[in-house]
Amino acid sequence: MSQAHTGSEAGAGPHIKVGFLSHGTVETRDLARARKFYEEFFGFDVRQTSKISLMLRLNSTTTIACVQTRGPTKAGLYSHFGLDMETREQVDAAYETAKKLKDEYGIKKMTAPVDQHGTYAFYIVDADENWWEILTNPPDGYSYVFDLEEEGRSWNENERGKGRIEKWQAQQGKEGG
Repeated sequence: MSQAHTGSEAGAGPHIKVGFLSHGTVETRDLARARKFYEEFFGFDVRQTSKISLMLRLNSTTTIACVQTRGPTKAGLYSHFGLDMETREQVDAAYETAKKLKDEYGIKKMTAPVDQHGTYAFYIVDADENWWEILTNPPDGYSYVFDLEEEGRSWNENERGKGRIEKWQAQQGKEGG
């Protein structure tokens, strides 16, 4: 009789084997307004795939489906998408641009840039209540956490990723010089 595995056993594979993370989804009440925001504000590559949907991508194969709904839309802070930049100066410039264009693009809320969890970041809440984090990160973003121990021990020992951006920038300087 075979035993079911939990996925945590050594050598056990996943219960459902998938190829890769292909997409996430946001909702909108106004597809035309959403398209303008994603294309003009963030520079996403956008394709309309039906009367009620768009597909968005930015420098990757992972996409975001944007679907028009009839009911209210509202994601929470923890349901955000992160958009990475290399430097604090770029984040600050993005923040200033967002402040200037807030009304034009229907941005409902913005937070001031702050240092948090090893990054420098601010959040935007778009017209459909979707949250977007604009943050500093090396080119591979949070991929480094998969090289750390489980359960946050290394994460906390490494001050939740603090300094990784500076380390990456120093490496870039060595390679370029």
